[in-house]
Amino acid sequence: MKATPNEKTTSSHNRSVLLPGLRQARQRSGFTQRELGELAGIGKGTIWELEVGRRGAYPRTVRRLAKALETEISTLVKE
Repeated sequence: MKATPNEKTTSSHNRSVLLPGLRQARQRSGFTQRELGELAGIGKGTIWELEVGRRGAYPRTVRRLAKALETEISTLVKE
């Protein structure tokens, strides 16, 4: 999958996307990493790794996070 101008993949051979807007969106929503993880069905450690850019998120994870945060996916992928 090619990254669009607003998306950056962590590798050219996988479909994961970095989420530079995740931390700001989470803080704006007032959730802790643990709370967001519980809402989205994702581990707290994974939330941290996504926020610091240590790993990318697969499309399903991005959709879960956007839904839990009640925001658009574009908010999460923009810098």
